[in-house]
Amino acid sequence: MSAAKEFSSSENNSVQNILIIGATGYIGGALCRKLSQTQDFAVFALVRPSSNIEAIKPFCQKIIRSQGAQFSRNDVEEIIRQHNIKKIVNLAWNMPPESTQEAQFEKDRIALEAALEAAEAVSPDIHVIATSGNFSLITADGGHITETPPPKGHTKHKCVEWVELIVNVNLLKDGLVEEYISKGGNAAIVYPGSVYGVSPTIGSFWDFAIQQFITGKVYQGYQPFPPDFMTGWIHVDDLADCYIAAARKGLKGGHFLATGENLSISQMSALFAKAAGVDFQAPIFQNQDNVVFDDSYTRQLLQLEWKYKVADEVNNWVERIKELKTYFL
Repeated sequence: MSAAKEFSSSENNSVQNILIIGATGYIGGALCRKLSQTQDFAVFALVRPSSNIEAIKPFCQKIIRSQGAQFSRNDVEEIIRQHNIKKIVNLAWNMPPESTQEAQFEKDRIALEAALEAAEAVSPDIHVIATSGNFSLITADGGHITETPPPKGHTKHKCVEWVELIVNVNLLKDGLVEEYISKGGNAAIVYPGSVYGVSPTIGSFWDFAIQQFITGKVYQGYQPFPPDFMTGWIHVDDLADCYIAAARKGLKGGHFLATGENLSISQMSALFAKAAGVDFQAPIFQNQDNVVFDDSYTRQLLQLEWKYKVADEVNNWVERIKELKTYFL
């Protein structure tokens, strides 16, 4: 642990203690690092007994391992009470995905419910920020996608069929948060775009996904993605800034979309292949459904400007994947 973190946040009334659940993941690692650079948050991390914590040690005031293999309400409630936690960010999810929506939801809901129930039990002032996914916002008509969740029971667009399990599970998790908010709970949802870039911890989902698409081969059990699937992309450090701004804002019932650029899988893969020096002829992309992710409201509300562009950062991304030894092109 770095010397800079050897202090009690109670000595500084302006510092708020924030608990990160899922801190050793790709986004969690970047968020811990960025939070440690602020003057207003002290980072506490709840991790599983088997988690490798070396990468996040320099950024955390305290790292607590859960009592069991899964996070529990008791774990979170005890940390809240012992360490005067004011904010909770839940980034935990089960990877790799289970074979069915029901099985995935049963695992993914554990950490989320632990955060919500523990916060509710301790104080209505504790702000919980949950994580969803931009795929969950695509409506039946595709088109202009903003922070506004689609209406309950909406028909999903055919373009998300290939990732329907993840979409459906996110919708179910969102439902838990929305119900909590409707009953007076203090929570918000961040919808990250597809996340790329350099993180101090493990590689992202897209590290192998893009390489898989370029090779056209099944990798780790997943089929290559549809070439014309349009998604919003966000650098992991920009996304971390979004979580931090949302924590500062503390808006009950807030919905925040972080999607810096709109690119199809085909377009992103062409940029990646060029950076990797790999011959790859990307399929011609046509955004037939006019899908555009627009996070202008989030940026205005949270006073954010995205700092990173895919074209400028893809070389660093490729080099990081090589360092992690998850490069297979």
